[in-house]
Amino acid sequence: MHKPIIFDFDGVIVDSEPLANRALADTLTAMGMPTTIEEAMRDYIGLRMSDCVLAVARIHGRKPPDDFVDACRARTAVLLREHLRPVQGAPAFIRSCVAERTAIASSSSVRGINNSLELVGLGGHFDGRIFSAADIERGKPHPDIFLHAARGLDASPADCIVIEDGTLGVKGAVAAGMTVIGLTAGSHCGPDHANRLRDAGAHIVANSYAEVALLVRSFTE
Repeated sequence: MHKPIIFDFDGVIVDSEPLANRALADTLTAMGMPTTIEEAMRDYIGLRMSDCVLAVARIHGRKPPDDFVDACRARTAVLLREHLRPVQGAPAFIRSCVAERTAIASSSSVRGINNSLELVGLGGHFDGRIFSAADIERGKPHPDIFLHAARGLDASPADCIVIEDGTLGVKGAVAAGMTVIGLTAGSHCGPDHANRLRDAGAHIVANSYAEVALLVRSFTE
């Protein structure tokens, strides 16, 4: 029996976090809110864009300009087109799974996810099984997006395996009652990332998709 697998997207399937956060930092800095890439990754990873706007206002004491979201998305799109790569091992692992038992649960938009999937050769693979927290009331770390994805797969949350690289996503998936593999294969994951994922509640941490494959196999035997 193949267990349902729910993937986060940025930092799990595509190695996009350094690019997206460079775009975010560049945009904020150009708008008079100086931000380093390191600060962007610390403060905004895992948030929906609408929640990023709220976080910017909290951190900088004022709302970003009205064109912030459009400017950030435009800068991100350029960097992704030029530099996006899959997380090492992700395409092969995804193709080894039973497609109908896999889904994406992400804070990114469905359109953005589809564009990035095309860029890394996975276009169409998750058709009808991409679930975005941008489309529901509460984003990560709430469990809603993971429960939404489980319903989309017609699966019990307790049967689902979640692969996450972010602490907010780990917390949400744990709250949903799912088995959570924290993944540190993305280029943004530093030496302390595994401990951060464990502290957030990840049941086990994998450094590569080779390890993920072994874990998933053990869960289904």
